[in-house]
Amino acid sequence: MDKHFEILFLDEAFGFLSSLERKHYEKILYNIRKAQVEQDPELFKKLSDDI
Repeated sequence: MDKHFEILFLDEAFGFLSSLERKHYEKILYNIRKAQVEQDPELFKKLSDDI
């Protein structure tokens, strides 16, 4: 499946993710991977500014 975008994690992002509980870390990665291959407006509905 074609990806809409690639993800490059900064060291700070890895530090943040590693500080989370495993289930939260996995949920974030799941949603990122989901967003890469399908357009789901629910994933981004709470964003109001540029990322």
